[in-house]
Amino acid sequence: MKHLPALPVELWLKVFRWATLDPWTHILYATDYHPFHSVVPAFTTTGPALSGEAYAHKTKQALPLVCKNWRRWSTPLLYEDIIINDGDCYSRLATALEYGRDLEDGCSMPPCAPLVRRARLPYSSTFTPTQNNPLRALDVLRLCTESLRVLVRGVDIGLVTFRFEFPVRPGACPPLPALRRLDWWHHNEATRTGDVNSLPHVLALAPALTYLSVGGPLWASYAAPPAAAAAAAVHLPRLATLRLRHLNAVSVLQLARWALPALRHAVLDHIARADMLGALWDAFGAQLRVFELGLSVRFFVEDFLAHVLAGCPHLEELYYYVQFTLPPVWQAAGAGDGDGDGDGGGERVMESLRTVGLHAHPNAMFTVGSAEYWSHLGWHFDALCQPTFPALKRVVLYGDWSAVIHDAEFIRVVQPLKTKGCSVEVV
Repeated sequence: MKHLPALPVELWLKVFRWATLDPWTHILYATDYHPFHSVVPAFTTTGPALSGEAYAHKTKQALPLVCKNWRRWSTPLLYEDIIINDGDCYSRLATALEYGRDLEDGCSMPPCAPLVRRARLPYSSTFTPTQNNPLRALDVLRLCTESLRVLVRGVDIGLVTFRFEFPVRPGACPPLPALRRLDWWHHNEATRTGDVNSLPHVLALAPALTYLSVGGPLWASYAAPPAAAAAAAVHLPRLATLRLRHLNAVSVLQLARWALPALRHAVLDHIARADMLGALWDAFGAQLRVFELGLSVRFFVEDFLAHVLAGCPHLEELYYYVQFTLPPVWQAAGAGDGDGDGDGGGERVMESLRTVGLHAHPNAMFTVGSAEYWSHLGWHFDALCQPTFPALKRVVLYGDWSAVIHDAEFIRVVQPLKTKGCSVEVV
């Protein structure tokens, strides 16, 4: 350490903390809703540049190699976000979580399980090629259930096919009392084996869940008993935020059977057609207060905003990517008469909508500053000026608007909103 500044340990710990953060860290660990915080890059180290998450992970691995002091101070960072693979690293990870680590310099770490905040459990760790197949990965998960806040179940990257031949042993998945967030991508073959591979089963073990993101098309068989009965039994008393990723009609029907009394925020990333959301509006539309349309060109092809506003009559905040979304056309088919069935019937009045957030993420179909760009942007601002939104008070601009914010055309298109009494803010 003689070539390094003689700083107090507390300052070094702060330096290590900042060095291992990336632009996505707060999104990966978030357990409540924040506008436009749902787009996360894939965890990968392939290609010419590393993703922010992979770069932070490599930094965590490098810090303990510098010297003995850095090893003692930075090793705990390795265990706040773990990947539970049933492979060569399993034994070392399980030992560190349960018994701690010998740092080989006369010092040792206590058990690392209390340090774990986020865990990724790939389906490759829970496949069942034989009957009563031992799932050692769940033994690791069981060690950190008291501290685990975020659990991720995603699709394995690669061409390897995993066999889900037999049911998972009942009770294999431990209770998850501290879990606040679950990111789940549905795997039809795995779901047949139940327990840790079944979303309804895992949800029943996580009563404190406040944030759920769910995606993956379901087979039609999951709309029939007994799968339908399992979906109907889902009750999440604290769930406030639901992120809907790539869904099909069967997925929506299953979700609509759930009991979510605290649900207030919803994010829709992608769905094939807007009218597939009817069951969702019937189940939860009246209780939603915040809705966000994600980054999908699908929202540019069809008028999703009209369906959202018709299905959520008490909406207070609405967020969307302005260059990827059509503005609402109320008199068109699908605007509805307020009952959420998309049968037309006149113009709605959104008496509770007070805030609209617009993100400036660029769309390759537009050149910023072109006639088409200004026409599209003006169309959105004109829609917000209509009597449909009498309570609208704030339009908040997210992302990078620097190329147009001082343009005379931008000032012209936002002026009617300001005249109406709306503030236009850039964050």
